[in-house]
Parts: sequence; structure tokens; C-alpha cells
Amino acid sequence: MSGLYKIRQAYSSFTTTEKKIAEYIEKNREKVIESSSQDLAKITGTSASAWVRFAKKLGYKGITALKVELAKEKDDNGDMFNVVISENDSIETMIKKVNSISIATIDQTYKLLNSKTLKDAISCILNSKNIFLVGVGGSGIICNDFMQKLTRINRNVIYHEDSHVLMARVAHIKKEDVIIAVSYSGETETINNIVSYAKIVGTPVIAITQYNVKSTLAKLSDLTFYTPVEEKELRLGSISSRNAAFVITDLLYYGVAKNNTKQTKEDLIATRKIIHPND
Repeated sequence: MSGLYKIRQAYSSFTTTEKKIAEYIEKNREKVIESSSQDLAKITGTSASAWVRFAKKLGYKGITALKVELAKEKDDNGDMFNVVISENDSIETMIKKVNSISIATIDQTYKLLNSKTLKDAISCILNSKNIFLVGVGGSGIICNDFMQKLTRINRNVIYHEDSHVLMARVAHIKKEDVIIAVSYSGETETINNIVSYAKIVGTPVIAITQYNVKSTLAKLSDLTFYTPVEEKELRLGSISSRNAAFVITDLLYYGVAKNNTKQTKEDLIATRKIIHPND
């Protein structure tokens, strides 16, 4: 997972001290890799413990783990999206810009991906009795797509576009179930109400949301997948955030499917026979 990218994405949520550390890392990556936390504290006018807390806030075990990640970094300009769709764009220009945005979205989504979180989430889904998908609006499209994929491989998955019906179903969740919540903002009231209830019951929660460790959904979830933070002028129908979420749900699907490829193949064949009996 890209350390620099995580720092850039989370910058707005940092404290004054954390921003000071982030800015120093951005400008002095090589020096950070070579220096001790005590030396870094003196240089930045902070403390060694502040550096350790900063690393842990980003999801690392400590400053050493952060340094290892920084050492893997390739130099780039750090810009997530450097193109904006304009009404004056020709069709050809629009195609090039959307292509650039789509590629950047997928690339940055993988940079934010934590393989351990993915492994744990797949295990959680495999061991669950029922899979509850929760998402409204654009996030509902992601849930509906994921529901169809999981249904085809014979997983007990529950989702409904009507939030009231969905909440009525969620009212019966058990500890052995799992909630997969999708919300770009992480502050969707309906979603967070459902997740809060799941926490009371003891049902594990997997979240897909923008990179903001301080969002309500991120704080409530047991396992969190982050999508890139989009520039406001690019949120035309939440296209990029939706594409990022599809990357994550597809990875979860593949992880579940590959657990038993023989059974998955049989389930897919059975599904295809009843949907396309004449093929």
C-alpha cells in the first residue's frame, strides 16, 4: 500500500503536529527512511511518540513499517486527478480525460488496498451465515451488483434498494452474519444507523468508504476498505468512487469464489442453466 498516497489522502484530517510530520515526509522521504524517530522528532520539532502515533494512524505497526513502505515508493507528483471535464471539451478530449480519470481511480484504489484486510474480509464472508449489503443511492448500485455475483455462487446474500425494507431485514441480524456497508462519505445516516445496530448485536462490519480515518463509518467498522478522495468538481454522479468500489467488491468476490473453485464452477453452471436454458 502506498504510504505517500495515504498521507496525501488523509492530510485534511491531520492535526497540526501530524501535518508538520506529513509535510516533512513529503519533502524528505529519503532522509526519513535513514533517520531514527528521535532524530526526526528533533528535526521537526515534534516528539518520537508523535511519529509513532502518526505511523499507527496510517495503519502501520510503527515507524519502521512506515519507513519500509516509503522505501518502496516511486516518485510521482501526487496528483490524484489532474483533469476536469469541461463543457468546451470535444468528444475526443472528453474520452481521453475520462480514460485518464478511470485509470487513475483504479491505480489509486490498489495503492490504498491492504492485503491483510482483504484476506480477513474474505474469511469473514466465507464464515458468515448471511451477508447483508447496505448502501443507498449510487452505493446501492454497487450493492446490487455484488448481490448478483454472490447469488450466482450460492451465497446467502440480502440487499434491498428500499432503505426501510433493508433496515427491517437488518433488524434480524445475528453474530454469525456479516454487514458490508458502502458509503463514499462515510456519513450516510441510514448506513451508520444500521452499522451502529450491528455493533450492538456483535455482527462484524466491513466498510467501503473514501479515505478518511475519522469518518463515522470508518470508526464503526471492523474492516475498512478505502477508495480515493475525489476532487469536488469531478463528482459528476460519483462515477469514479463507484468504479473504485467495484474494484473492491470484485476482489472480495474473487476471493470468495476461489476458496472452492470446483464448487464455484458447479454453482455458476447451475445458475446459467436456469437463466439460459437454451444455451
